[in-house]
Amino acid sequence: MSNLTTHRDALLTVDSKRNIALFIDRIVMLKGEGNYTLFHLRDGKTKMYAHCIHSYEEILRAKGFLRVHKSFMINPQYVLNYNNDESQIVMENNLIASVSRRRKGVLKEV
Repeated sequence: MSNLTTHRDALLTVDSKRNIALFIDRIVMLKGEGNYTLFHLRDGKTKMYAHCIHSYEEILRAKGFLRVHKSFMINPQYVLNYNNDESQIVMENNLIASVSRRRKGVLKEV
């Protein structure tokens, strides 16, 4: 059995045409940039794919991710700090995610 089959639940298919998947637990944050999504990974690398952030939202919410802004989705296990004055979440790798006024309520889950 290959790793892909054994860890199927732990993978997120980010590009089905090229058969590319990422391990969900290695994703720190997603940043939507128009019709593209930039994935920030735990090892400091970034990967961009030609799908809007919304296309990954349902799957990642089921895995515990939080949508904190129309352009940001975070993995709560990598949150380091919350700056209430700036409405920003500080993540691992010095990443910053903005929090919209409407979505401040989701921070109670962190």
